[in-house]
Amino acid sequence: MLKFPAGPLWALVTGFAVLGGVGSVLMTRQPEFYHRWKLDNAEWGWALFATGLGGVLAYPLNRWLLARWGSRVMLHRFGTVGGIVLAAIPWLPGLPGLLAGLFAQGVIYNGVSVAINQQAAQWELQRDTRMMGRLHATFFIGSVLSAFISSLLAALAVSLPLHMAAVGLAAALIHRAAAATLEVEAARSAAPVPVHHASESWLGLGLLFCWCTVLESGVMGWASVYLNQSLKASESLSGIGLALFSGAMAVGRFLSDGLVTRHGALRIVRTGAIACAISLALAAWLHELPVALLAFTVTGLGLAAAAPVIFSIAGRMGGEALALIAGLGALGGLLGPVILGRVASYVSLDWVLATLAAVAVVIARQSAALAGNRLPVRVVSAPVH
Repeated sequence: MLKFPAGPLWALVTGFAVLGGVGSVLMTRQPEFYHRWKLDNAEWGWALFATGLGGVLAYPLNRWLLARWGSRVMLHRFGTVGGIVLAAIPWLPGLPGLLAGLFAQGVIYNGVSVAINQQAAQWELQRDTRMMGRLHATFFIGSVLSAFISSLLAALAVSLPLHMAAVGLAAALIHRAAAATLEVEAARSAAPVPVHHASESWLGLGLLFCWCTVLESGVMGWASVYLNQSLKASESLSGIGLALFSGAMAVGRFLSDGLVTRHGALRIVRTGAIACAISLALAAWLHELPVALLAFTVTGLGLAAAAPVIFSIAGRMGGEALALIAGLGALGGLLGPVILGRVASYVSLDWVLATLAAVAVVIARQSAALAGNRLPVRVVSAPVH
């Protein structure tokens, strides 16, 4: 079985990067989805809704399979099937076929996310260090690379089926190899430290992650649409907004471990959310391409620290808490596209940005859920084995 010779940390890095690359393909080549299935904005909202619905309904399944299989086997099996489904999506007939394929992808890749985040939490716990921010940064490095490659392939008129088949095959092979490499690491990992949190803490963190997912998926799902339809950017240029957002997320997450250690999770997440709100509101008001690109960049930086600290805390609560919080995060991916699709259809795409600015304000308030939750305070630069 294929393994990464560099060891478990490299397997985690690569696994997160591929997860980001998969999502970016769908969002960056969004104009071709519109053309291939003859979608309007409301129907694109339903397509994103189907992905979110799959993620939400996956919660009981993922909770059960995580307990039954363990995160390594779950990553191996879900990663393999996910690549196959991704390659099949362009061939699905009509809007019902597209919705069914995206629903299946939502189920599968929510499982991949739960599995790899559980492995990352175990890695942190075993070494008593904070690494989740840098691991999550690799998700957005994968997203940035995929966005630039997707934009290039769109400009070169490479067909969507060929592109998605190649990405699906690569994703399946890399997740299988990552899971195989993590086998020894998982077997010798220490058991999670019992952390006694009230159910309100789970709910508070889950709601915070839910709103963060609404904002993140909103930018990823509508950045290309906004640039292409509202600001009249070309299809190849439309992917640059997503690339800037993802690149800023990657930089912010690389820096987040040290910033959270120095200033605390609550302050960093709240300040970042306020910056997101201001930048998106200005972009909606001024309606200029440079301002919109800057807003997507600031939003990536401002939102960067939230998910890593939430997953670090959830991982220390155990697999059940992590699956629950991931499920609530998927709920944001479910509700956000429907709301934003209605806003885009009945008001304007500028109001999509204004709505996302309002979501950022809610995140700033909900970040109070981070108060009292402790993370490891020692940060090390862990070498890739």
